[in-house]
Amino acid sequence: MTISRLLSGFLFTLLCSSTFAAAPAIDTPLAELNINERGELTMSGDDFKFIPWRFDAGLGKVQVIQYFGATMSDSKIFEPFTDLLQKSLEPGVVHVTTVLNLDAAMWGTTGFVISELEKNKRLHPDSTMVVDDKGTGLVEWELGEAGSGLVITDDKGVVKYFTRKAMSEDEMAAALALIQANVKS
Repeated sequence: MTISRLLSGFLFTLLCSSTFAAAPAIDTPLAELNINERGELTMSGDDFKFIPWRFDAGLGKVQVIQYFGATMSDSKIFEPFTDLLQKSLEPGVVHVTTVLNLDAAMWGTTGFVISELEKNKRLHPDSTMVVDDKGTGLVEWELGEAGSGLVITDDKGVVKYFTRKAMSEDEMAAALALIQANVKS
């Protein structure tokens, strides 16, 4: 086999594999994400359990999906924006989903991460909280080295905003205005 055939085969494989993963793009549906290991944390009374989870565009409301590593520093990246949402919007106007990449957690901290997630689920029972054991979202949503992303979708699951980094005050104000405009439409 010649080097040129090997190279063209490699490039073909690379191009084909990249079509399966897609960074969230504005005005396109958010790519499917299925988390089958652990998945969504559900609460019934004082009992918690995990069930498989997949991004559901059919909720019929604007969604904010934040994905980040299960570390203390990563957990703060979008906190100013989610705090702004709590102060600025009535409960239930948007659906907030938090997906934690447990693969990014320091060895031995899984119990602490799950305990914190349970506390947050008690505080925000209507929010969706998901544990991604294997970092599936990093690949499926092409979140890059930082391993974080915040997506805002309209009520049909179409991406209206996406960032991989902490938001400035102006970006937060613009994102809030975008949510309010999509909620009214």
